Amino acid sequence: MTENSYKTRCGCIRYFVNILDKQKPTLVFLPGLTADHRLFEKQIEYFEKKQNVFVWDAPSHALSRPFTNNYSLSDMAEWLDKILAKEEIYNPIIIGQSMGGYLAQMYMELYPDKIKGFISIDSAPLQKSYMTAMEIWLLERAEPLVTFTNKATAEMKERILSQLYGIQIGDKDSEAYLNRIKEETKRTEQEIREAAGIALGYMLHDYSRFRVETIDSFFQSVMRNLARELELSPNLNIELNNAEVLSDAVDSMIEKLGPTSPVLAWLLDYINERIADDKRWNVSDEVKNFGRNIFDEGYIEKGEGLRQRLRNPDTIKEYRKQLKALETEILEQMKGFYDQFEGELEGHALTADELKNGSRGIGSYFRKLNNGILSNDIRNATVEKCLEDAKHWATKTSPRFADIIDLAKSSLMQILEDAEKLRSKNNLLLNSCRLSLQHLNKVQLLANIDEEVRQLNHDNNRFLLSDTNALLHQLVKDGDSSFVFEKIGTNIRNVMIDEFQDTSRMQWGNFKLLLLEGLSQGADSLIVGDVKQSIYRWRNGDWGILNGLNDRIEHFPIKVKTLATNRRSETNVIRFNNQIFTAAVNYLNEVYKKQLGKDCDDLQKAYADVVQESPRSVQKGYVKATFLEPDEAHDYTDQTLISLGEEVEHLLSSGVRLNDIAILVRKNKSIPRIADYFDKELHYKIVSDEAFRLDASLAICMMIDALRFLSDESNKIARAQLAIAYQNEVLQKNLDWNTLLLLPIENYLPPAFLEKQKELRLMPLYELLEELFSIFEMSHIEEQDAYLFAFFDAVTDYLQSNSSELDGFIRYWDETLCSKTIPSGEVEGIRIFSIHKSKGLEFHTVLLPFCDWKLENETNNQLVWCAPQEAPFNAMDILPINYSTQMAESIYGNDYLLERLQLWVDNLNLLYVAFTRAGKNLIIWSKKGQKGTMSELLANTLPVVALKEGLDWEEDCYEQGELCPSEEEKAKTSTNKLTQKPDKLPVHMESMRHEIEFRQSNRSADFIQGIEEEESDDRFIHRGRMLHTLFSAIETAEDIDPAIERLIFEGVIASSEKAEEIREVARKAFSSPEIQNWYSGEWTLFNECAIIYKEKGVLQTRRPDRVMMKDGQVVVVDFKFGKENLQYNKQVKGYMQLLTKMGYKNITGYLWYVDEELIVKVK
Repeated sequence: MTENSYKTRCGCIRYFVNILDKQKPTLVFLPGLTADHRLFEKQIEYFEKKQNVFVWDAPSHALSRPFTNNYSLSDMAEWLDKILAKEEIYNPIIIGQSMGGYLAQMYMELYPDKIKGFISIDSAPLQKSYMTAMEIWLLERAEPLVTFTNKATAEMKERILSQLYGIQIGDKDSEAYLNRIKEETKRTEQEIREAAGIALGYMLHDYSRFRVETIDSFFQSVMRNLARELELSPNLNIELNNAEVLSDAVDSMIEKLGPTSPVLAWLLDYINERIADDKRWNVSDEVKNFGRNIFDEGYIEKGEGLRQRLRNPDTIKEYRKQLKALETEILEQMKGFYDQFEGELEGHALTADELKNGSRGIGSYFRKLNNGILSNDIRNATVEKCLEDAKHWATKTSPRFADIIDLAKSSLMQILEDAEKLRSKNNLLLNSCRLSLQHLNKVQLLANIDEEVRQLNHDNNRFLLSDTNALLHQLVKDGDSSFVFEKIGTNIRNVMIDEFQDTSRMQWGNFKLLLLEGLSQGADSLIVGDVKQSIYRWRNGDWGILNGLNDRIEHFPIKVKTLATNRRSETNVIRFNNQIFTAAVNYLNEVYKKQLGKDCDDLQKAYADVVQESPRSVQKGYVKATFLEPDEAHDYTDQTLISLGEEVEHLLSSGVRLNDIAILVRKNKSIPRIADYFDKELHYKIVSDEAFRLDASLAICMMIDALRFLSDESNKIARAQLAIAYQNEVLQKNLDWNTLLLLPIENYLPPAFLEKQKELRLMPLYELLEELFSIFEMSHIEEQDAYLFAFFDAVTDYLQSNSSELDGFIRYWDETLCSKTIPSGEVEGIRIFSIHKSKGLEFHTVLLPFCDWKLENETNNQLVWCAPQEAPFNAMDILPINYSTQMAESIYGNDYLLERLQLWVDNLNLLYVAFTRAGKNLIIWSKKGQKGTMSELLANTLPVVALKEGLDWEEDCYEQGELCPSEEEKAKTSTNKLTQKPDKLPVHMESMRHEIEFRQSNRSADFIQGIEEEESDDRFIHRGRMLHTLFSAIETAEDIDPAIERLIFEGVIASSEKAEEIREVARKAFSSPEIQNWYSGEWTLFNECAIIYKEKGVLQTRRPDRVMMKDGQVVVVDFKFGKENLQYNKQVKGYMQLLTKMGYKNITGYLWYVDEELIVKVK
C-alpha cells in the first residue's frame, strides 16, 4: 500500500492505495465516524494481492488532521472524486461503513455515472422519500429519550402516548400540544391529527423500539449487545447495589489475610496510624467507607496509572519515605530560624518577652516556626512592621531599647527576612506533604479492594451497573467507538436527553459520539436540563458539562432556548426566588472577587437565566423566613420544632389542607426527629419514605424475628419480640413484657411453630415465610398487604442469585432490605422529603426547617482526587486529598478553588430546588449568626430583597405577601382513555396450601403419559401425534432422518423399533410425485404458522399444518393419519377463506391421508 495525500481548503487528507491493474475495478473502503483506515486492515490484507484497493482517513480523523470543521458531506464527496481522479480510479466499488455509507450515497447522488457498485455496512438510507414529511417529523420525535430516574421514564412514556392519542381524537387537554405543532410545522389540523394516529400506531405495533429509558438502562442495553465481543456471559447479572458488593469484597479481603500478606502490613500501618490519632482501631467500616472511591469517576478515569504503580508493593513505602524526608527537612530548616533567633537573644542576655508586645510580639512568630506552623496568616501586622523598621522591635519604655534596636539592625531583621523568604515556599511544600500523606495507607488498600471486587464479580458472573459507563468510556477512548455504536447507532438517529445537568462526564463522553453520528446525518437531537437543579454530584453528575456547552458541539451549532415562564408558583414566590438567587450569586461573586481579583464566571453563567416570568397578573403567594437562636430553655433544634409545629397549626386554621403541606429537609436524619415530634406532641400524621420502610411492617418484623429464632434458638430477644407481637397484635391479649419474660415463653407462641421447628428449618426460604405467615395468622393484622407484597417480591429477587440459607438472608435484611420503601399512595398527612427526593415535584405549601447547611463541605472527610504536577509529589498519578482551606496553600490550590466552586453551586442548587418546589406558600427557618452556612447567605441577601420589595427588614424575620389557603379540587373529566386514573381496589394477601404433583420433565409425557403404548386403547392417537410432530418438522425429504433423530433425543420416540417404524411410514408417504414436489425445497414454507383473526369481536387463532407458496400459487395441506372424513374438508376450507381475506389469490387446499396414501383436493 502506498500512502499519499490530497490538500483541501480545510486541511490535508491522507489515503492509502494499491493499484495492480487499472483495467480492474477498485475497491474503495470508507470508514465511519471516529474510525480510521485500520478498521478495514483485514479486508485490505485479503484483497490487496488480487484486487485494486483504496482506503482513507476521513477529514478530521487520524492522519487527516489538523482539519477545520467548516465542510459538508457534499464537500467530502467532491474531495473523494478528485482523489480518485488523481489516482486514475474509475468506476469504483465503494464499501462504506456507517458514516462512510452516507458519504458513498452522497457520491452516488453527485456522480451517478462514476460508480460501479456500493456495499453498505451498518448504514441507513440517505433519502427519506418513502415517508411523508409529517410522519418523519413525528417519528423523529419519538426516538429514544434518556432521562435520570425510572419514575420519570414512566411518566414521560405515558405523556407521549396520551398526548398523541389526545391529538388524534381532538381531546381538549391536548389542544396546547396541537397548537404548538401547528406553529412549528405549518400543517393543517387534520394532517396533524392523522399523523398523530399514524405515529401512535407505529409506537404501539413496534413498542420495543419506542424507547424512553434511564441513562443507566440505555448503557446497560449497549453492554448486553456487546457481551460477546467483550467476552461477557450473555446471562450476566447486573448488580445495582455497589455498597453490598463493596462490603463483601472488604470482608473477603480481610478473611484472606495471612501472616506474610503485604495487605496485612498495610492494614496494620493504617490501624497504628489511627491509634496514634486517638481513633478506634476497628477499621472495617472506615475501609469500606473509603473503598467507595473505586466507584468515583475521578478515580476510575484517572487512576489507571496509579493502579499500575501499586502493583509494586514498595511504591507506597518509597513515596512515603521521600515525602517524610522532605517534611523533616522543611521543619528542620524553619526550626533553624527559631534557633538563630533564640541564640542571638541569648547571646545578648535578652528574651523574647523583652521585645515589643512580649509573648504576643515577634517571638510568637518564631515559636510558630519552631512548632511547624508556616501558614500565611502568621505573617501578621507585627511581622510586617518588624520587617520595615528596627524601631518596631522594642518598646520605647524598655530599659534596653537601644540594645534591642542595634541587635535588630545587625541580625534579627535579617533572620526574619530570611525566614520569610523561605516560609511561603516551605509552607506550600509542607502542606502538600501532609495532604499527600494523609490517606496514603488507604490508597494501597483501595487498589486491593478494587481487585477483590473485580474477582468477586467474575466468580459470581456479575457486572456492576456503575462499571458500564467506565467500560464504554475506555472503549471509546481507545478508538473503538465505531465498534461500540455500530451495535446501536444504525437504528438511532434522534436522541433526547432529559435532566442533562445530572449527566456524568463519562456518560456524556459516551453519548456525545451517538449525538455526533446523528448530527452528521442531518438529524436533530434534544438536550433538556437546568444547571440550577444539578444536585447529584455525589452520583458523579457534573453541572459543568451543560454549563460549558455554549453554542456548538464540535462543529455542529446548538440552538439554545430558555423556558422563562414559571407556571408552578404564584407571582410573589417567583419574584422572591428571582431576587434572592440574583442577590446570592452577586454575594458569592463578591467573595470570590475579593480573594482572587476576578469574577466567578462559571457561577454567574450557571445562574444567568435565574429570573423567571409569571403568567399570572394577580399578585398572590406568601414567603416567610425566620432566624432562630437558642436560649436557656430550648436549643436550636427544639426551637425549630416548636416553631414548625406552631406554623402548621396556623396554616391549618387558615384553610391549608394537611395533604397540601410538605416539609423539606437537607438530611434524612432530620426526618425521624420531626416525625416523632409531630406524632407525639401534635398528633398529626407524617407521610414519608421513612414511615413506609419494610421494617415499619409488624407482619414482616414478626417473620424476621421468627427467622432469627429458627437460626439461633438462644436468641431470647427475637423470641420475646415474636411472642409479644403474636399475643398483642394477632390475638389482641394486651400482655406486658414482664409477663412474657417471667413465664415460659413457649406458652405464648403458636403450638404449630414449636412442634414444626426442625421441619421449618429445612424448608426453602420462600415457602418458609409463607408457612410462618399462616402459622402466626398474620392475615389478622390490618394494613399489612402492601408491605407483604413488596417483601415477597424482594425475596423472589433475592433468591434469583442467592441460596435459602437463613443467616445470609437475615444479614441481607439488616444491611439492605429493611430500608426498602413502598409507595405512600394517597395517605392523608403532612408529607416530608429530603430535598433530593423532592426534585421534580411541586407542593402547595413548602416548609423548610434547618436551612443552615454549610456552604462548603458538609463533612470533614470529603475527598478530592488530585493529579499532582510537581516533583516529588507527581510520583503518584492521582491522590485523594481531604478538602480543606489547607489545600489553598499547597500545590493543590487550583483543585481547591475548583472544588469550592463546585460546592458553592451544589449547595446553592439545593436551596434553589427547595425554594422552587413551593406553589403558593414558602416558609423557611434558619439559625441566626451561623457563619459559612446558608444562614449567613440568607442574612446577607434577604436585606437586598426587602429593599427591592420596599419592605422593612427586621433582623430576625422576612415576610412578604398573604397566606394562600387550599383551593377546592375540581373533578377533571377527560375523553382521553390513556389519562384516566384506574379505580383502586382493595387487595388482601392470603397463603394457599397446595399439593405438589410431579410429572415427567421431557416431552415424551405429551405422548406416553405413563402408559405403555401397546397396552393402551389410544395407541393410534399416540402414533398419530408422533407422525404429525414429525411431518410438521420436515421441510424437504432430506429432513426425515434428522427430524426422527431429534424426536428420539427429545424423548418423543422411545425406542429404535418405533423409530424404524416411523421412518418406514415417512419413506412410503414420500413416494408420491405430488408429495415429492411439495417437499422439493422450491416452495416458500410456513409450517404450523398461526393465522390470527377476529370473530364477533374476539381474537381467534387457526394453525394450518403446511402452507406453501410459489409463483403466485398458494397451497394449503393438512395431514391426517386416520380414515377419510368429510368433516376435515370444512377445516381446510376455513384456512383457504382466511388466506383469501389476507389478500392471497390462486389458493388450493388438500387433505393428505398419510396411512391411506390418499390426497384429496378440497373444493
